[in-house]
Amino acid sequence: MHSPQQTTDRFDTILDSYYKAWFRYHPEQAVEVGRDEYADQLRPYGDDDIGALITLNRELMFSLEELDAESLNADRLIDYELVWSSAALETEELLELDWRYLDPERYLPVDAVHQLLVRAVSNFETALAGRLAAIPQYLRGARQKLGTQAEKIPPLWIQTSLQTAREGAKFIRTIPRHPKLMECKQAIPDLAALVSKAATALENFASCIESDLLPKAAGDFACGERHFNHILGFQHFLDVGHERIHKLGKELFDDTSSRLREACMVLNGNDDVVAMSAKLAENHPAAEQLLETYRQSMLAARAFVEKADIVTLPANENLSIVDTPAFLRHEIPFAAYHEPQPNDPRQQAWYYVTPCAEPDQLAQHDTASIAQTCVHEAWPGHHLQFVTANMNPAACSLPRLLNPSATLYEGWALYCEQMMLEQGFSQSPEQEFIMLRDRRWRALRIMLDVELHCRGLSIAEAAQKMVDELGMHHEQAMADLSWYTRSPGVPMGYATGWAMINCLRKNQQVQQEKKGAKFSMKQFHDALLSGGSMALALVIRRVFGDEVWADVESEIFSVDKEDS
Repeated sequence: MHSPQQTTDRFDTILDSYYKAWFRYHPEQAVEVGRDEYADQLRPYGDDDIGALITLNRELMFSLEELDAESLNADRLIDYELVWSSAALETEELLELDWRYLDPERYLPVDAVHQLLVRAVSNFETALAGRLAAIPQYLRGARQKLGTQAEKIPPLWIQTSLQTAREGAKFIRTIPRHPKLMECKQAIPDLAALVSKAATALENFASCIESDLLPKAAGDFACGERHFNHILGFQHFLDVGHERIHKLGKELFDDTSSRLREACMVLNGNDDVVAMSAKLAENHPAAEQLLETYRQSMLAARAFVEKADIVTLPANENLSIVDTPAFLRHEIPFAAYHEPQPNDPRQQAWYYVTPCAEPDQLAQHDTASIAQTCVHEAWPGHHLQFVTANMNPAACSLPRLLNPSATLYEGWALYCEQMMLEQGFSQSPEQEFIMLRDRRWRALRIMLDVELHCRGLSIAEAAQKMVDELGMHHEQAMADLSWYTRSPGVPMGYATGWAMINCLRKNQQVQQEKKGAKFSMKQFHDALLSGGSMALALVIRRVFGDEVWADVESEIFSVDKEDS
C-alpha cells in the first residue's frame, strides 16, 4: 500500500507525463492552455499518429486504474475523473467515429493560423512560418485520406467546409497586413510565398472536395445512441440516457412556449409570437452603429452587475468587441465569445459581432436582443465566468481546462439572462419576451440534439422544425444545425444547465431558510463559478456536496436518489 502522499505524487507524475505526450497530437489545444511546445505544428492524422494516441490514452487509463484514487484529495479526484473519462471518450471516437474519413472541416488549418495571431506564444514568428509551410502537404494528404471513403462523408459537412476553406484562403492572404506582423522584431523569411502557397492550397482543397467528393458524399452525421449516452456520462457526468434528456427538453419547451404566449398577450393583445418578434425587429441600430451599440450595451450590463453586487467581478480583464472574422461568419450569424488564455495576465477576450450586409440580417439585432446577448456573452455571462475560472488555480488544472462542459458555461450564460431580469437590469416589458423566446430556442436544441443523433432526424426536417416552431429564417436554422451535427451533446447543454442551476439555487435557498440564515445571491454565484468550466454536475458535487447533487439530479431528471 502506498501512502496518500505517494499516491498524490504518482498521480501528478502520470498527469504531467500524459499531457506532455498528448499535446503533440493536439497542438492547438496546447496553445489554448498556454503551452506552445508544438505551436509550429498542425494536428497529425497519420495512421501511426492515431495509433500512438489510442495507445497513450489506454496506457493512461490503465495507470490511473492502478492508483488508490480514494486517497487523492477532492480536487485531484475530480481531475482523475475528468482525465480518465476524456481519454475513454476520445479513444471511442477514434475507433468508431474516425474523423479523418468523415469531416473535411477538421483538416482545415485556418483556426490554427488565426490562433497564433490572437494568442501569446513565445516563438510566434517560427510558429506562424511552421504552420503556414505545412499547409500544402497537409491538405494534399487530407484529400487522399477523405477520398478513400468519400461515401461516408455527410454532404452538409462538405458544403460548410467549402465556405470555411474559401473564406479561410482570403483570410490567409491578409496575414502580412495583420497588426501582430507589424510588431514583429524580425521579419519572417519568405512570408509572402508561404502565405500564397497556403492560400492556394486551401482554394485547391475546396475545389477538389467539391468536384471529387461532394458527388459521392452520402454519409450520416449522427453519432448514435451509444456514443451520445457516453458523451452525457463522460463529458457532462450525467448518469441519464438520451431519452431522459429529450423528455426534459420537451417539458421545458412546452412550459416556456406557454409563458411566451402569455408575455406576448400582455405586450400585443394576442399570442402571435412571430408578429411580436417582427415588431421588435423594427427597432435596431444602423449598420455602421452596430458595434458601438453592442459596446454600450455591454458596458451597461457590466455597470449593473457591479452596482447590484450579485457576483464578484474579476480584478483584471479586457474584452474587445470586434467584427467576426470573415472565415467564421457562416458559422456565427450574430455574435459569439472567444475566451482568454488561462495564463494571459491581461485576460484578453473577444466579443465577435457579425457585420450585416442585408436589412433582414440587421433586423435580427434589435435593441432588446442586443441587451440580452451582451448579458449572455459578456456580463455576467461567458466573459465573467471564463475569467473567474482562469483566476482560480484549482479551476486551472489541465483536466479542467481541456474538458469544459456546455452544461456549465452555456448553462450559466442562459441562467444570467433570467437572473439579470430578476435583479432589475432592464425595465423594458419587451425584455422578458426576448428572454423567453430565446430560452424556448435553447429548449428546442435539447430535443434536436437527441433527435439528430439518436432518432434519425434529417437536417431538412430539423431546419423545418426551427422555421415552424421558432419563426427562424431557413439560412439561420441551417447555420445553427451545422454545428449541432458536429458537436453532439453541446446544444443540449444550454437549457439543461440552466435548469440545473435554477434547481440548485432553489435548493440552496431552502437550506438557508431552514438554518434561519439569509440567502446571498452573490455567495451562491461565487461558489458556483469557483469550480471552473468543467461539467456542472461535478461542480455541484465538489462545491455543494454529493447530497445536493442527488437532490438536483432527482428533481431535474426524475432519477431515484438510491440509483444515483
